[in-house]
Amino acid sequence: MAKSSHPNPYFLEAANIDWGTDGVPRDGIYGDIYFSQESGIEESRHVFLSHNKLSERWHALDAEKSGRFTIIETGFGTGLNFLLAWQLWQSIAPSNWQLHYISVEKHPLNLQDLKKAHATWPELESFASILQHNYPPRVPGQHRRMLNSAQVCLDLLFGDALECLPALLDSPTALDSSDSNTSLDQSPRADAWFLDGFSPASNPDMWHDTLFSCMGALSKIGSTFATFTSAGFVKRGLRAQGFKIEKVAGYGRKREMLRGELTAAADTNAPRPESVAVPWHRPSAHTKAENVIVIGAGLAGCSTALALANRGLNVSVIERGTPASGASGNPQGILYTKLSPAPGDLNQFTLNSFLFALPYYREQLARGDIEGELCGVLQLANSEKDTVQFDQLRSLLSEQDWLQFVSGGELAEKSGLALTGKAYFYPGAGWLSPPSVCNAGLNHPNIHVISHCEAISLEYESEQSPQWRVNDIEGKTIANGDTVVVANSNDAKQFLQTQHLPLKPIRGQLSYIEDSALTATPRCVVCHEGYLAPAIGGSLCLGASFNLRNTGTALEESDHDWNLSQLDALSPNLLKRPVTPTGGRASLRCTSPDYLPIVGAAPIVADFAQNYVKLGKDARRAINKSASNYPNLYVNVAHGSRGLTSTPLCAELIASYICGEVRPLPRNLCESLSPARFIIRNIIRNHAVE
Repeated sequence: MAKSSHPNPYFLEAANIDWGTDGVPRDGIYGDIYFSQESGIEESRHVFLSHNKLSERWHALDAEKSGRFTIIETGFGTGLNFLLAWQLWQSIAPSNWQLHYISVEKHPLNLQDLKKAHATWPELESFASILQHNYPPRVPGQHRRMLNSAQVCLDLLFGDALECLPALLDSPTALDSSDSNTSLDQSPRADAWFLDGFSPASNPDMWHDTLFSCMGALSKIGSTFATFTSAGFVKRGLRAQGFKIEKVAGYGRKREMLRGELTAAADTNAPRPESVAVPWHRPSAHTKAENVIVIGAGLAGCSTALALANRGLNVSVIERGTPASGASGNPQGILYTKLSPAPGDLNQFTLNSFLFALPYYREQLARGDIEGELCGVLQLANSEKDTVQFDQLRSLLSEQDWLQFVSGGELAEKSGLALTGKAYFYPGAGWLSPPSVCNAGLNHPNIHVISHCEAISLEYESEQSPQWRVNDIEGKTIANGDTVVVANSNDAKQFLQTQHLPLKPIRGQLSYIEDSALTATPRCVVCHEGYLAPAIGGSLCLGASFNLRNTGTALEESDHDWNLSQLDALSPNLLKRPVTPTGGRASLRCTSPDYLPIVGAAPIVADFAQNYVKLGKDARRAINKSASNYPNLYVNVAHGSRGLTSTPLCAELIASYICGEVRPLPRNLCESLSPARFIIRNIIRNHAVE
């Protein structure tokens, strides 16, 4: 989340719109208009589409190849520029290319004002309705939305541009002279910039050296920009970053505007973005991926395979049994999150991933691709500590529509059960069938599934055409590929390259009972110490036990008893007695010590221990060395009991690394998810690195 001086970490000041008698929206904070009532569409096309030469560039895209065109915008506002770019893209660009549109907005419009603005442009109605349906809640942070069957990727960064844009950067500004590695300047790049913040006179804080330096760092030779303004300090700031500036005719009464193209490296004396002291979380330079092997066909593996296949890559998925045969094979999984009034990286990630997962699954359910019901999730405050946090969060998040705070009679109204206390209600969440999610993820022409084959070892061949070989227990090659993603949960420890990962298996058992065993029928999912979901085919699923010491997967009566006892504790008169479970399912969750997933490049432990040893004496020491990782080897594991919620966004993160894209999470969260984080922590604490 973007930093804020406001005591509420979830606070984001909305745009204060003044709708004048002329129908033109004016911002009450900056005093500037969002668009011209007379010619808003044509003005935006003239300034941003035409002067970035998008029509010509998109006509020239190679239809024989898959690719991505990235636009970064300062000032999302009403979304007019995005809608126009999307409209043009859909009419011109090859279908196997993706438009990646990244936009920063410090004061997002509320949905009502957004709809009112969109009503001004009937020709954009079809695009505007999709945007409205997927518009993120007003929560600080980076929000990704996949639109038009993933042909358009929209990243909305809600926060200050001078904080959000630097968070997209990974590499330090200069190399240590002792570093013999190649340049660290590997950050993904924008193809075009829309500089559409309010005018420098109205909003001088945004037009800052930090903006220009980030543009330099996030651009490549040939990147273009366009902006309404023609202010002299804007010209000077961009020219110092290597942009060739042109002053051209503006639109209508606006006499002049600026456009330009990056043609040279930045001036050595030009301002630079704030350095990243230790770029250890980021994948090193690698060969381009074309044929990817994903090991594991659970939620993590299948979502990763789909994200890569949607980008045009060929993907082979290896599974020792059949898809969703491990912990992802439960008949019902719950889509929800847990919040904290004191946000850290864990809370920030769980919220980001939850808000991404809601529209991600909603679209799949609407198409009939997966099974489930977004009937709402009621999460009870089970303890005195939970109740204190509930009251704190209610004061922090009272204005959100994706979360409701309920108590008293509202509990029975939402759930259909006799419940007491306080609870969070997530109206857009619910339950899903994990096996159906996995199978839908594999249903892509670019994905080939290799089932009933267990991957035992990985070998990298660097001669001639570099590639990985995945071998079975007899040493026979199951598959070859230039890139591998290890997504096989606790079994990731069997590979030499990932055996150091601190994975923890946690047993969980579900119990199945007939729905006639209850005195009332649940209307939504109820999460307490366990969970209860609406019945499927007359059967209820109770879960799930939590056992750190037992790693078996056989059903145990003691776990059935625990599940039933939690139902008694939830509502004493809910369960008829006697009850005998009709069956159940036990599996092993995979977690990490800090309960965050492990997602990113696979580090070479010995190299990390050597390259970053000086962090043991000074944790803030700037060591500008490239991360030493196994070439094109990635990890996506440790999603615990919330894999439905976390795996879609983590799949996008892995895909962004592999395909060299601007990633869906800010740098701090990428560091907190990195497989190398445990090595770095041990070095800093002067613990043994193994």
